[in-house]
Amino acid sequence: MPKATRQPRSPLTRQRIVAAAIELADVSGIDAVTMRSLAAHLGFEVMSLYNHVANKDDLLDGMVDVVAAEIEEPPLDMPWRPAVRMIAMSVHDALLQHRWASPLWAARWPGPNRWRHMDTLLRILGTAGLAADRTDLGFHAITLHIQGFTQQQLDYAASNFPEGEWYARFQAEVNEDEHPNVYAHMRHHRRSEPVHDVFAFVLDLILDGLERATESN
Repeated sequence: MPKATRQPRSPLTRQRIVAAAIELADVSGIDAVTMRSLAAHLGFEVMSLYNHVANKDDLLDGMVDVVAAEIEEPPLDMPWRPAVRMIAMSVHDALLQHRWASPLWAARWPGPNRWRHMDTLLRILGTAGLAADRTDLGFHAITLHIQGFTQQQLDYAASNFPEGEWYARFQAEVNEDEHPNVYAHMRHHRRSEPVHDVFAFVLDLILDGLERATESN
């Protein structure tokens, strides 16, 4: 009987390594991504990875930049406000899709895709008729809203308390007579409401403020 021939392995490339790391992180979280686990996942020795990525930091930078490549680019002729809104919603969606990326978004050195994304957002804000300092402030207001809101949303989702248990504990520990406004706030949260609407609501408040700033110039 002839011996079974082993199928040749696909060669390693930086793109393949980063894609495999994202796959691991999406399934098991960023802590599961080590050079050893990644090498095993790809079927290579650890040292083979270092021919394509310098170290773990280089790998993480590459992973975040691939996520940045998923950000939707608005058409060049789209007015500034819907264009900014499209970008912000797209970043939010990408960070929710890759939950591990949100804490790394500001911590990792940007790659080509993130530099392009930032330049695009600044370019669009620059067409709004804002003063230069308002353009910079608007850029930071939007990007901080995206990351801060998304991270808080992910933190709530990762809470160890099931929703029913959380509300039961709240009712047991918080007195309605002493904290009537908090109670009313919690009743609001118990109503069914898409989380995305809250993100968009705050985003629109920021855009409303920027639009008023263009009118005052």
